[in-house]
Amino acid sequence: MAVVGGIWLFVDILSTIKIIEKDKLSLWVLIPLAILGILVVVFTRRPVKKIIYKYPGQDLKIEVCIGDLFEVPGQKVISTNTTFDTDIASGIISSRSLQGQFTEKFYPGNLPALDVELDRQLSNLQHTIINKEAGKTKRYNYGTTVKLNLSGQLFYWFAMADLNHSNTAKTTLKNVYESLDGLWDYIETKGEKLDTVIPLIGSGLGRLTTSRKKLIAIIAQSFINASEQNIFSDKLVIVIHPGDVEKSGLNLFEVKDLLHHYLP
Repeated sequence: MAVVGGIWLFVDILSTIKIIEKDKLSLWVLIPLAILGILVVVFTRRPVKKIIYKYPGQDLKIEVCIGDLFEVPGQKVISTNTTFDTDIASGIISSRSLQGQFTEKFYPGNLPALDVELDRQLSNLQHTIINKEAGKTKRYNYGTTVKLNLSGQLFYWFAMADLNHSNTAKTTLKNVYESLDGLWDYIETKGEKLDTVIPLIGSGLGRLTTSRKKLIAIIAQSFINASEQNIFSDKLVIVIHPGDVEKSGLNLFEVKDLLHHYLP
């Protein structure tokens, strides 16, 4: 009704300046006006799947989108645990997690090949030995990152959560900050200068209670800070799973407002 009223106001203006004669218009003109109003409302109120924030002063973009991380173009980030455990069959890694989905997608029935590659890249890195009831026992620092090149697709696995003695994953906001710093440093020094695609880390099995909006802002802020001296990626894409959006009631317009206020 508001849109139709606006259109009719425009008709009044045209009638006032004698371009049309409103009194001679048929009542049937209301039908196309109503259809036009409906089309305008549907077009402008359709669900938003992504927003883009352009960081002022630098050629950097941050995109927040709803979708499947594996379908978004760019080099992709997968968060893992500090021991780089990969075993799905025993339940150490959930098949529902992004790491579990990655493993079943790219290493179906061939988990040893993934472990060999991880061990090769981790072999010379500092670690400690921990005691767990099952799985790997070499624990690496938060932010430790390895790069996997799979048929031209680049994936960065970075350590963000600890597994306790019972192999339950947990992380904190402090761990997230530290892990992101390590990830950006690795991409800057050993990665490729491509669009970087990252999930909304910590919101699922990481068990963080921080709101989704705040996590998005933290990831974006960390990326901007790391890019101050050297731009290693022109665009960061933060991908949110549709189920996560539905569960949390996340509104992308509110996210964009938050980025404008949160980022310097």
